[in-house]
Amino acid sequence: MIAPAIAVRSEVLNAGVGSIDDDVLVASALVGVVEMVLAWTRLRNQERTATRRLHVWIASFNGLIVLALTMPLLLVLVLYLFPDEHASLANRGFPLSALWAGVQAVAVLLAESTARFFFRWLEPQAP
Repeated sequence: MIAPAIAVRSEVLNAGVGSIDDDVLVASALVGVVEMVLAWTRLRNQERTATRRLHVWIASFNGLIVLALTMPLLLVLVLYLFPDEHASLANRGFPLSALWAGVQAVAVLLAESTARFFFRWLEPQAP
């Protein structure tokens, strides 16, 4: 969760643009903690109700792949496709970290829903 924020921060510093605040790193860390709690509770519940442990692993890997692909792709799409909206939000004082955390939260929700969907698909008899 923090890797895109570190990459953006290092590129800004290497380009000599100036400094970037640590609020993006903090927002990424907070979303990462939320993802960790959600994944931990999901895995604990799925391990209790699963008839085959392989189904838990398959669903978890599907969720991890969705998280790994959607997080950077959503950031790139949102930042690339809507530059005018970002400029207007920044001029009004809207923090970039809120947008950053919101996009990452959407990626986390997509990943968790994918993992839960695939587990239900693989284990239809689970409660």
